[in-house]
Parts: sequence; structure tokens; C-alpha cells
Amino acid sequence: MVRVIPFKAYRYNKEKVGDQSLVVSPPYDVIKGKKLDAVQDLSPSNIAWITKNKPQAGDTGDNDQYTRARDLLDRWMEDGTLKQDDPDCFYVYSQDFEVHGKKLTRFGFIGLLELEEFAREAPVEGPFTGILQHEETLPKDIEDRLNLSRNTMAQFGQIFVIYPDHEGSVDSILEKNMEKDPVMDVTDHEGIRHRLWKVDSDEDKIGITGAMADKFAIIADGHHRYKTALALNKERSDLPSTNYRMLTFVNMANPGLVILPTHRLVQNLDEFDIPALLDGMKKNFLIKDHSTRDSMFAEMDRLFQEGKHGFGVYLNNGQFHSMELQDTSPMDSLRADASPDLRKLDVAILHSMILDNVLGIDKEKLLHGTMTGGGYVVYIKGIGDAVDESILAVNDGAQAVFFMNPTRIEEVENVSKNFECMPQKSTFFHPKIWTGFTINKL
Repeated sequence: MVRVIPFKAYRYNKEKVGDQSLVVSPPYDVIKGKKLDAVQDLSPSNIAWITKNKPQAGDTGDNDQYTRARDLLDRWMEDGTLKQDDPDCFYVYSQDFEVHGKKLTRFGFIGLLELEEFAREAPVEGPFTGILQHEETLPKDIEDRLNLSRNTMAQFGQIFVIYPDHEGSVDSILEKNMEKDPVMDVTDHEGIRHRLWKVDSDEDKIGITGAMADKFAIIADGHHRYKTALALNKERSDLPSTNYRMLTFVNMANPGLVILPTHRLVQNLDEFDIPALLDGMKKNFLIKDHSTRDSMFAEMDRLFQEGKHGFGVYLNNGQFHSMELQDTSPMDSLRADASPDLRKLDVAILHSMILDNVLGIDKEKLLHGTMTGGGYVVYIKGIGDAVDESILAVNDGAQAVFFMNPTRIEEVENVSKNFECMPQKSTFFHPKIWTGFTINKL
């Protein structure tokens, strides 16, 4: 079962910190380099001073970025920068944002989940329950997050999970509480409005815990954070509070739940031959030439709306093309290890039939890819100026960029319930869940 309970969160004291928009932060893994500097420069109380404290010359095992984070947290709790709520609460967390000119609101609730290993098999009887992962993760050492957890014994960043509730049994409770005044209301630098409400009535808390008991939950974002929590729980089995992890839960049927595509920039191949690439793709795809990117994206959208498999590509000869898959049967042999649900994913088709089979970018070579550059494949999130930037990257020395349609939420659910993982960076749930609205002290 999925056991979800309320908790006494530590939250920023507005009387102490003033403008609360200056103390919250994007998740630790997306603030790097100058972006991290900019976030930390907003306020000496910004949560990024804890979640991403920087190493310094002369650091030792007794004095480093993790002990500094610990000391900051202790100081903020002592001087009133952070205050703990009472009684135990769930928290409604909403984000108002805009995608492609459409205004949307995504809301869910923050609570503690009793940790369990990822589900590996369906229950013999009763509803499908448990915690599922949906995506392969790039190898990343969790030691950094473990060191932060060991020193601070606190949970800062959210793990974003989705769950099925088409009847809206939980959302109806959340919406009722959203009629109250929020306890936090900030707008970030991208114009996204974040609001937080307390759910503190016994009736509502019991209602949420009860409604979630027969559900399953899929990790949408934060696989590494969940694995870190499991590791800490094994290390500190003497501490009952490590049995729980702070998560943000969003109903799959929430109208603001948006998945955007992640495009693939190809570079650094020793032998990249455009005629050979096109010939290789023509064996399974109908190729159309396009004079503009808008024409290519219009064709991609048509394929998406008709439930067909297809991609766009921009090559380093300045040409745009769309590709429509003519036959899915090659995936039966290329991914004989996978379920029919996974074989039909656009991202699986691209990786197996084009990146691997035509360009020779196999799983081993994919591991060289990063979100910032290097390797053979760079993952480009389909938001803002990403399309323009990826085209410029091809013009500036990369070899091609493959444009994706988004993965559908039902595809995420189907693959997860098969206990399979999609290729890395198959989904981009927008916007990111921010850090600093609630802190769970262990």
C-alpha cells in the first residue's frame, strides 16, 4: 500500500526573511555555475546555501560544504529564520504557469511517504499499489546527496510523484483548502506563481491518507533523491523518521499536468554521413523535406494528434526533415526484451531504430551524454528558446538535432506498471517542483 502521512514542516518566517521569493530555489540539480551564484546572491537565507553549498579551499572532513549546510540549518532554526508548523499538516502546492500561450495551474499536495523499495511485481489480488519508477537514470553518484542528508538530517528538495485519482477524491479536499488564504505566495524569475496552503483539519488529513492507501505512485522527477532516502534509511534504521520521505503528489488527471519533450542533439560522431543517415532512415520511415522549422513542427503535430510515431530532424547541411514510422515490427526484434508498451514509445523507437541502428550510438555511448554538453548526445528540454539554441548548436559544429513529440501520461503509466523503465530523459514534467517551501527535519 501507499502510506502517506502529514508532518510538521519547517517553513521560512516571513517576518524574518521578508520577500519569500528570494529564499526559495529551483531544485539543486538544475542550478549550476553562474545560475547557482545568481540564486545564492538573492539572499543570505536562500535555501540553495544549504542544498548546494560550495566546496572551498582547505576543506576537511570536519569542515566542508556539508558541515556548513548543517550549521546554517541549525542557525536558521535557532534564530527564527525557519519556524516549525504545529500540528502535523499536509500542504497544497500549486504552480500557475504558461506553455505555448496557454495558462495552466498544476496543484498537488506535499506529505510524507513511508519508504518502500520499487515495486517489482503486481499484487496477487486487490488494486495495483506501490512505488514505481518510470525512467532510466544517467549514472550519478548519490554520495553528494547522502553526505548532505547525513550531516543535516533533513529533507529539502521534493520528489515529484504522480498517482491515479480520476474520481478526484484527493483533489476535492485540496481544492477546498485552496479557498483559504495561502501561507506562501511567490512568483519566480520565470513568471511562475507558487502558492502553498496548509491542510490541518483532522477530517481532511484522514481523508487524504485514506484515499491514497489503495493507490500506486510513479516517480515523475527525483529518482536519485528517492534512492538517497532509501540508502539513508538503511544506514540509520535506528531512527524511525528515516522511514519517511517528503514528496509532492500530483493526480495524473490534474489538468495542469504537462509533459514536454526532450530533444536529442547529436555531436562528436567520427563518421557522420547525411546521405547514409537518410538512406538508413528511409528503410522504416517516410521522409518529408521542409523548407522551414514551422512546417516540420506542423507535420510532427499532425502525427502526434493522429497517434502516429514520428520525429523531426535538423541536419548540419541546413535542412529540416520530418519522419513518419511506417512499420513498428522492427522494434519486436530490436527490443525483444521489452513489452509492447515500451516498444511503441517514440523515444524507444528513436533510440533503437535511429540513434543505435543507424548512427551507432548504443547504450554505452549514450552514457557519455549530459545535460550540459560533451559526449555524443545532449538532452535539450523543449521549453523556451531550446529549439533555436539547438539549431544554432548544429550550425556551430554539432551534427544533428532530433526533435521529439511529448510522451503521453498514459504511456508513462503503462510502462511503469510493467515494471520497466523508459530511456533516460523520456519525460520533462514542466514546471519543476521548487525547493524551500517545506523542510522535513528528521
